[in-house]
Amino acid sequence: MKLFEIKNKPAPWLLVEAAEGKNTHLEHLEDLVFNNGYAGAATAYNYLEALRNMLIKGRGRRGRVTVKWDGAPAIICGIDPADGKFFLGTKSVFAKDAKLVKSLKDIEQWYSDKPGLAKKLTVAFQHLPKLGIGNVLQGDLMFTEEDLGIAEVGGEQCYVFTPNTISYAVPVGTEDSPNPLGQRIRRAKMGIIFHTAYEGVSLPEMQASFGVNVSSLTQTPDVWVDDAFFKDVTGRASLTPEEDRAIAGNIAAGRATLEKFKPAAQRKKFDAILANTEFSTYIKPFINNKIRGGEQVGDLHAFLKEFVEFYKSKMEAEIAKLKGGATSKAAQQRLANIQAQEQFIANNVNSLLAVMATYKRIIELKLAIVNKLRQVESMIGTFQKTETGYRVMNPEGFVAIGHDGGAVKLVDRLEFSRANFAGMQDWKRQ
Repeated sequence: MKLFEIKNKPAPWLLVEAAEGKNTHLEHLEDLVFNNGYAGAATAYNYLEALRNMLIKGRGRRGRVTVKWDGAPAIICGIDPADGKFFLGTKSVFAKDAKLVKSLKDIEQWYSDKPGLAKKLTVAFQHLPKLGIGNVLQGDLMFTEEDLGIAEVGGEQCYVFTPNTISYAVPVGTEDSPNPLGQRIRRAKMGIIFHTAYEGVSLPEMQASFGVNVSSLTQTPDVWVDDAFFKDVTGRASLTPEEDRAIAGNIAAGRATLEKFKPAAQRKKFDAILANTEFSTYIKPFINNKIRGGEQVGDLHAFLKEFVEFYKSKMEAEIAKLKGGATSKAAQQRLANIQAQEQFIANNVNSLLAVMATYKRIIELKLAIVNKLRQVESMIGTFQKTETGYRVMNPEGFVAIGHDGGAVKLVDRLEFSRANFAGMQDWKRQ
């Protein structure tokens, strides 16, 4: 994928500094509403405003957006401050019982029961030190030599690799004019996309910063390496005046609605979702369940009723597993939870409708921006492998990086869920 880069002055909400913690999980932009209530909604609108500013042609502001590459496994590698030695591993390197690979014997010891993973880590351990990494980087492994194939994609011969769900294709070029990128990938022993850097006096204390500039790494033909930043060198991802007015109007309307909850008493009502641990625990699984079923948030009244039924089914499933059955104390507690949840929604219906309306508006704005980002021409195409060939597919999504060092996912969850399901069906038929 080409990189998204708009130069000049930094936008106030998209300049990365230092992220706290480790990059093990990113939240969806809209889920900030459920995580942090009023403050989360305000933060989401700040992200959206900064993205809008970044995409206005001629605005002269720079934001930082990265592409979510669908690679596997995640690899963390670099220099261990404890002994100055090169290491690599999966996300478990930050765990209490960290598995730091510092020799081929380590791979044999820890991953002999996973031969496929062991093979890829062996290739990575042999070649990543050639990059001269001076700190610690996290990336997604895109391919090893054996993963590369040649196939006709869109009527053109391409080098193809499928690290996970999405297939990536790079044109081979012609005999007289081979594609330089294709030739680099063909010669490489492995390919990796780096997206997160870590700094700290020890691995457990390291802090993440999203976004990696790979230009300082040593070039070697054995490793095709790139960073995840998305650049728009053609200007195709610039908002038209009409698109900008629509997005700006929706952001303003959303903020105006949110402003009504700014007074402490009203804000407490909006943040009622945070105080109710059962609601905050089950609302995201409920939404994920709807997405897997091909549904997005629709009518809000119906949505709340469906949530109650979802919650009720979860409690009843738990009761069915209890040894004491429906008469046990634990079962009675779950039945009480169902009644409490029904009462909570009845008592707070207007506030919950406002929360869900905010959530829904943020999704709509996010999708408008994601659709614009997708218009950038790419040097590496994204496809879904089917029984009859390759179907054009959008990237999994993007990551917006905030000035506070945080980052959020910008993903069309419904589309990606459909692609995952279709991919699973194809896998089952094989």
